[in-house]
Amino acid sequence: MDLADAVSFVGVGVAAIGVLGVAAPARLTALLARWRVLTRLPVTLGLRILTGILFLAAALDCRLPELVRLIGVLELLGAALLLVLGAQRLDRFVTWWLERPPSFVRKWCVAASAFGLLIVYAG
Repeated sequence: MDLADAVSFVGVGVAAIGVLGVAAPARLTALLARWRVLTRLPVTLGLRILTGILFLAAALDCRLPELVRLIGVLELLGAALLLVLGAQRLDRFVTWWLERPPSFVRKWCVAASAFGLLIVYAG
């Protein structure tokens, strides 16, 4: 597997989470609530940093290098923002998101599915 394939693999994961949220929003929020204990600030930061580095490293090998590079930079900026916001604000945001109605979750997940498919294509 080369780096462009790894970018596409990330896109498949994003799209799959989006499809789950569209098909079964309550199931997605329940899953996220259970995983929340494991995915506090250190895990979230680690995933953002790794994804950002992957996207930056893979950009030249991808079909849409500018887009992949931009997403990589945004991931790293998101990690820096998480550090500034801190764990308590991240927890409050996750709690707020988990309390949204199913229609809200579905709309966001439609966007996530489309974004994931774009990443698959870009890779």
